[in-house]
Amino acid sequence: MEPWINCLGRRDLKLPWVICAIGLGVSLFSGSGKAVAERLPEMVTGKAQVYDGATFGLIQNDARYRTVTRIRLEAVDACEVRQKARLADVEWPCGAVAAAWLTSRTLTKEVECRPTRVLSGGGFRAQCYVDGVDIAGLGLGQGMYVLAVPEHEYPPPGYAEVEARAKAASAGIWSSEFMMPAQWRRAHGTYNPLAPRRW
Repeated sequence: MEPWINCLGRRDLKLPWVICAIGLGVSLFSGSGKAVAERLPEMVTGKAQVYDGATFGLIQNDARYRTVTRIRLEAVDACEVRQKARLADVEWPCGAVAAAWLTSRTLTKEVECRPTRVLSGGGFRAQCYVDGVDIAGLGLGQGMYVLAVPEHEYPPPGYAEVEARAKAASAGIWSSEFMMPAQWRRAHGTYNPLAPRRW
């Protein structure tokens, strides 16, 4: 029996109630974190409805219902849809290009996503695959994405090396002058005309 349950069930309680309450809080808090982790599905699959270079709705149809799960590719970021880069004094829509690239890789395909964490507002960060190919890894190699991992975390194996090769080859976005997507969002906002309003 959990210590806090034993504590609450005893009538001859000699510990102060405040200590019991603290134990209960700690137990519930630590348990809730585990529960959140356990709620991650092993895999979600469906067709991708692209909203920007690294975000899409994963459409799942069954006999009665159609559901859409928001997916953000793990460990990478892409130019925002309204964002532009500059090459030889000519601006080009790096965000629209990234969204078109993702669409070209996923349109009508079965996309398999392995969730890695829950997104605020619903959905998942995930590593996703089409025909067994890692979408984020492929995009990094072609200069469609930049690495984006939380502080004190590491990208999936091989991602940093793939990005380094793309930089050295001036592939995709690395051929141009551009603002990192996270910085661009801070400066220009997160409005995306392609995304559902609830996102």
